[in-house]
Amino acid sequence: MATATEHITLTAPDISCGHCVNAIQNRLGGLDGVSNVTASAETKQVEINFDPAKINLDTIKHELDDEGYPVGE
Repeated sequence: MATATEHITLTAPDISCGHCVNAIQNRLGGLDGVSNVTASAETKQVEINFDPAKINLDTIKHELDDEGYPVGE
């Protein structure tokens, strides 16, 4: 039985360069339950595919904030 994967796009205004993109992708990509992460300095957005049975959105947002890229409104 396949697990459901959710897709979310978050805006993180502090993404400004390639280092930021790599830091975010490495941090979130290493989390159990996250299957894909794409960050963009141009759009200031992070696209994430994750398994909600293993990780929740609050945890993902906390990890982004802890890495120095809080999610904007």
